Amino acid sequence: MTSTVTLGVDIGGTKTRVALVDEFASIVAIDETPTGGVPSADPGLRVSYDIAARMAARAGSSGLDLRGVGVGVPEFVEPDGRLHSALVIAWDQQPRELFAELGPTVVESDVRCGAIAECQLGAGRGLTSMLYVSVGTGISCALVIDGQPWSGHRGEAISLGEFPVDRSADRQSTSTLEEFASGGAMGRRYGGVVGARDVMRLAAAGDKRARAIVESSASAIGSALSWAVSMVDPQMVVLGGGMGSSGGEWFDRVRDRYRSLGSPGIPDIVTAQLGADSGVIGAALVARA
Repeated sequence: MTSTVTLGVDIGGTKTRVALVDEFASIVAIDETPTGGVPSADPGLRVSYDIAARMAARAGSSGLDLRGVGVGVPEFVEPDGRLHSALVIAWDQQPRELFAELGPTVVESDVRCGAIAECQLGAGRGLTSMLYVSVGTGISCALVIDGQPWSGHRGEAISLGEFPVDRSADRQSTSTLEEFASGGAMGRRYGGVVGARDVMRLAAAGDKRARAIVESSASAIGSALSWAVSMVDPQMVVLGGGMGSSGGEWFDRVRDRYRSLGSPGIPDIVTAQLGADSGVIGAALVARA
């Protein structure tokens, strides 16, 4: 019997990851490629489409039956799968139309893809509600209720990255959580020539400037999570994305700040069990569904 697979495409601010995922939600093959990101990522979605096309061809040459394509994008996605923002990627054609050349295509926001994967296969299994927060180049968030992410009327729920932050901890003119505390922001605040992981390594080595950035990032995110939980009261908070799922001292500081501001019985906060694969697996799950 021919094995069936779906193609998951996770388009990010700095790279795109694609994977063939089988009917048991296991990754059969995976690849990734940089997408630029300055000033916006992947003009015309050509980089993402090309790597997805190569993976689709790989499925065919391996005798796999490609049943569909799921595309996760870091933009606002309406319930019908159409994008109505261009905040991160420089698309000039709706992804649903472009990727349909590879097979039946479903488009969803990248954070809701990650939330679906963690709800079905990861840290959120068995829960009736979960707040999934992806922290990487940017910051995004999704609320899952009874197994389904809540997209909101316009597909913009929940814009955690747009939360305002207290700028007293930093002299730069930042105004939102994403601009201040994301992985991309940490690199820019240090000088723009290093990434978040570099800043964390410098902080661990005793660099005072890097340590201040790491600590203020964790504090801002912990505070924002406390506010978000007070509004939606989920059973659990799951941190995903490349930075959010990495654990370590930064995560410990986020959790400590979150707990210090919470009421008794505040929901637990954990890292995503699927790690950085949540988004690409979730995109494939959306296509299969």
